[in-house]
Amino acid sequence: MDSAKESEEINLEEKIISVYLDRLEELEDGTAEAILLIDEGEEYSAEIVIPAKFLPDNVSDGDYLTIKISYDEVKTKAAFESARQLLD
Repeated sequence: MDSAKESEEINLEEKIISVYLDRLEELEDGTAEAILLIDEGEEYSAEIVIPAKFLPDNVSDGDYLTIKISYDEVKTKAAFESARQLLD
């Protein structure tokens, strides 16, 4: 890793985000995307759009979901090494 990245302390704690399934939108290719709103208590702070295929079965508009985000050290290092080899 580069020295700037190595000197940064990486927070490896898993983050959990509560989201509201605002709606599903059908796309021209026949697939659908889910419009999720991040729940920050009294308001929704941001919108996340993901392919609907990643949603659990039987969820619908108005349901609350949980998204877990964690650091993937193995994939991060592999991607870094792959990029380094391309540059060498």
